[in-house]
Amino acid sequence: MRIIIDGYNLIRRIPELRALDRNDLEAGRDGLASELSIYRVGKGHRITVVFDGAESIHLGGGSERVAGITIRYSARGQTADQVIQKMCREGLADMVVSGDREITDVAKRAGVTAVSPDFFWDKVQEEMYRRFKGEESEEEGKRGKGEKGRKLSKEQRKDRGRIEKL
Repeated sequence: MRIIIDGYNLIRRIPELRALDRNDLEAGRDGLASELSIYRVGKGHRITVVFDGAESIHLGGGSERVAGITIRYSARGQTADQVIQKMCREGLADMVVSGDREITDVAKRAGVTAVSPDFFWDKVQEEMYRRFKGEESEEEGKRGKGEKGRKLSKEQRKDRGRIEKL
């Protein structure tokens, strides 16, 4: 699964990463990449984290790989939000992690599953705990059925399937 993450949106919701970010933007980004790399190894997802280039030394945009995670910076005159929205429209993502309403709306219209940073981070922490304990991933819920046993729409089933893969 291809996951696109609104980098600063996620960092600034996680207390330990927010503390790093306050002291040094690069430390916050590196801390996030480090945590996500452990998650990526366990799950095998392709993860791209998008940051505003104006808040980094990468003012011209571009990307780099850090611990198996793709880090992408917006170009001058462009925001990370615009980069993420474009990636969604171009079919480069299966899931987007952001608390930004505009991003999640664009993602949903493009058929991309959108989840909140808090929900995603809980999944990251669960996977890290499982890896620490040496446990296998668990299958969750019944596929294709809603809470009351009604069949979910095709879009809802697709979203649920992606979320279960987190």
